[in-house]
Amino acid sequence: MVTTGNGPLINQLNRDDRMTEREEMDAAELALRKFLKQVGVTAHQELAKALADAVQSGRLKAGDKVPVKASIELDGVDFTHQVTGELVVPE
Repeated sequence: MVTTGNGPLINQLNRDDRMTEREEMDAAELALRKFLKQVGVTAHQELAKALADAVQSGRLKAGDKVPVKASIELDGVDFTHQVTGELVVPE
């Protein structure tokens, strides 16, 4: 069925002509996203382990608040990004 305006044929053509999100991303963007995902996942795991160990050893107790700081640097470039915050020790 062919229609005018935003009918079914036009919508199908537009959908077919658009690149998928992954196709639009270049290699640099994919590498950046992969790195940030790795940072997030590994940092979460290591922080959770460190907090659990601190509770186990008696250095911290559930509900304590702990300052936290993360830093990312680009080698060969004068760039450093720091993020600070506060974590709450889980039970």
